[in-house]
Amino acid sequence: MTTLLGAAQAATVAYTAVGGTASFEHKVRFINVRGNIADVTSTVQLDPADLAATRGSVTVPVVKLKTGLGLRDDHARSEVALNADKFPNAVFTLEKLTGGKLIEGQTLSTTASGQLTIKGKTLAVTAPVKATLQQGKVNVSTQFKINPHDYEVNYPGSSDSATLNVTFTLAPR
Repeated sequence: MTTLLGAAQAATVAYTAVGGTASFEHKVRFINVRGNIADVTSTVQLDPADLAATRGSVTVPVVKLKTGLGLRDDHARSEVALNADKFPNAVFTLEKLTGGKLIEGQTLSTTASGQLTIKGKTLAVTAPVKATLQQGKVNVSTQFKINPHDYEVNYPGSSDSATLNVTFTLAPR
């Protein structure tokens, strides 16, 4: 059994991503608010031939949230909403990725399951993921919805649905 575990672990490679982006869309008092967050990072152990073996995390620095209006940015980062001073990052910890394998130049659709922590509150999340292997790097993107109130992000007048988009490129370390 040790030999099988050693072989499985040897097939996974450490990958990291820096400079990824996140965006969101959310309604507050019937106004559609869109924003961006720069410097998304990720660290994963990935076997391109067996995605089910993938484990890792994605970090979104909510402290860098930008909506295009400074006052609105301040409100979104405030204690009432994201409380970015105390909780500067949202973190997704990957627990399971549906199987499959990455083939150079082809986009694979898969599903990621794990734990999403926002404002110190952690909940289970499942999200669709698209991954494309290109010249040894993996381009990753996802779009999914959450209810901000579930994470105690209770800004007055905000809706119970936010659409999140996250993209980054993983490179072997």
